[in-house]
Amino acid sequence: TIPAQNSIQKVKDIIPKSMIPFDLTEVKLLDSPFKDAMELDEKYLLELDPDRLLCWFRKEAGLKPKGEVYGGWESEQLAGHTLGHYLSACSMMYASTGNRKLLDRVNYIIDELDTCQMANANGYLAAIPGGKELFKEISKRNIITKKTSGFRLNGIWSPWYTIHKLFAGLFDAQKYCKNQKAFEIVKKLGDWAYNTTKNLTRPEFQHMLVCEYGGMNEALAELYSSTADKKYLELAEKFFDDTVLVPLGEQKDILNRLHSNTQIPKIIGLMRLYELTGNEKYLSTAKFFWTTVVNHHSYIIGGNSEDEHFGKADYLSARLDSNTCETCNTYNMLKLTRKLFEHDPRPEYAEFYERALYNHILASQNPNTGMMCYFVPLEPGSYKFYSTPFNDFWCCVGTGMENHSKYGRNIYYHSNDSLFVNLFIASKVDWLQKDLTITQQTDFPNSDKIKFTFNSEAPVEFSFLIRKPGWSQNAIKVFVNNKQQNINKTENGYIKIDRNWQNNDIVEVDLPMSVHL
Repeated sequence: TIPAQNSIQKVKDIIPKSMIPFDLTEVKLLDSPFKDAMELDEKYLLELDPDRLLCWFRKEAGLKPKGEVYGGWESEQLAGHTLGHYLSACSMMYASTGNRKLLDRVNYIIDELDTCQMANANGYLAAIPGGKELFKEISKRNIITKKTSGFRLNGIWSPWYTIHKLFAGLFDAQKYCKNQKAFEIVKKLGDWAYNTTKNLTRPEFQHMLVCEYGGMNEALAELYSSTADKKYLELAEKFFDDTVLVPLGEQKDILNRLHSNTQIPKIIGLMRLYELTGNEKYLSTAKFFWTTVVNHHSYIIGGNSEDEHFGKADYLSARLDSNTCETCNTYNMLKLTRKLFEHDPRPEYAEFYERALYNHILASQNPNTGMMCYFVPLEPGSYKFYSTPFNDFWCCVGTGMENHSKYGRNIYYHSNDSLFVNLFIASKVDWLQKDLTITQQTDFPNSDKIKFTFNSEAPVEFSFLIRKPGWSQNAIKVFVNNKQQNINKTENGYIKIDRNWQNNDIVEVDLPMSVHL
């Protein structure tokens, strides 16, 4: 299997990753709650009708729809946001499972989007009712103050947010499904975005950024990386909300009362810009934001926000209700955590990832139907409220589609001649560069025992590092081929085993669980 790397990257990162994640095609889930969740999600993705998700794209392009629009948010001004998530989810699920039905879905949608974009004639592509008229006004520098707020730009519901989802879906279709047409579409969309905003003054651009804009800075930075066209980098850096990002850059916690999920994608975008520009301010801002959110604004399950908003730092006990922990927020916090870990493998990043993945993301899916939670409530006596298959399409349905398609992404990392195990999830990883397969067998957290089996044609020498969890405060035992090891050798929170690994070598780990505060 060929890893789904971005083969069209033209600008190398100035700051390369020190920790390299394995691609979804290189990791396969084995029997576990995670595999169950993935299979339920796969079933749901195949139940959805692409023509219904494409309805408003065709309408806005002046074409006759081939299917009736779905209900919920897809019938409102946020129409089209689900399709972007759906493209990402199908693309990643294809990489995870190899199910060609998903590949066919992606290719069909890309062909339809290409038809819509050509009908629009100027690179524009969206399903936003009234979107064409809105962006004509933006291009004329007409931003109406009375109609612009946190979720409205000239009266339209978060249009840049919706377009960002399409950018992300197109990139994933190119990356995981090798669909070159998706990349051609995203370039035209980037040109349209540049031309639409090029005449805005800086104050006018900042005025526009009052409205939630998702991760437009990340998307445009990625487009710059893929084309080497600096106009995209220029535009990416314009999507910099001074009112939030400047004080965060000064290490000030100004999050109280801010809409949580509006802010997190801005920081993810800063990390992508850091990789491409080397601007240390972007990195320090991202680190401060992560530390502030995780240590001062997050609940025990790793989620954050009440009624979608941050509150006072370290003041959570009075903010327990049926609307705690919006799932989108944790989806984005895990993306940010992954970015930070790739450059600085601190154990607290891996610890948070595990806590939030198990206790929020996995817990946000109905294990019988595959439907998603908007919020995971923490108020005593409250209960989970799940989406319906065809009549909700909240933001957390879109991110939920993606959540369960990519569980293989953060279990393993490699760096030079080292392989790191971050998560204890039954799985198999193919380390292609070493011609090696490692199988992890575990029933964690129902059991504290993990077993790794090594398979290779020839001996291979490298360091095998297993995360030493903060929750395992009693004596950890490690055995190699039934011989107990001295595990005093640790590296940055990892148990390290240096060895010339042979075929059928076995590593067994006992991780006793302990109650901790």
